Amino acid sequence: MGVRIQGDLKELNRRVRSLAQVRLDRVAANVGEALVSSTIQRFMEQKDPTGQPWQPLAAATVAPRARDFTKGGRLRKGVEERLQGRKILIQSARLRNSITSKRDGTAVAVGTNVVYAAIHQFGGMAGRGRRVRIPARPYLGVSRADQAEITRILQEELGA
Repeated sequence: MGVRIQGDLKELNRRVRSLAQVRLDRVAANVGEALVSSTIQRFMEQKDPTGQPWQPLAAATVAPRARDFTKGGRLRKGVEERLQGRKILIQSARLRNSITSKRDGTAVAVGTNVVYAAIHQFGGMAGRGRRVRIPARPYLGVSRADQAEITRILQEELGA
């Protein structure tokens, strides 16, 4: 049993040679940089990797003082305006500014070393006695736009 190849062998040879010259470490570095950039952009857009908006902040998060509420638990007008203008997950910008990529040969990982990062990514119970429910607000992940950018980076490296 044999293998038969039919077609433009010069083009095939050219492509095989170009694959041999691909610097996967450079590809991984470029992919990591692109993913860090898109992750930081999610903080600005207040959306998860699928494009869904993050769940809004709870009134108690923005107005933790009792005087910010009127009778019946409704927020005063000025407090409502503060709530609408406040960015989610950017109170100190520590989480957003901690997003980095790390390469190990041809593999790349994007993440953070901030202790509270996981509760915001996945949601869960937090606070003293774990009585406060924090909704998941995913910021890490690979979006469709990220996939397209990774493809573009690979094609550029391959000269395609």
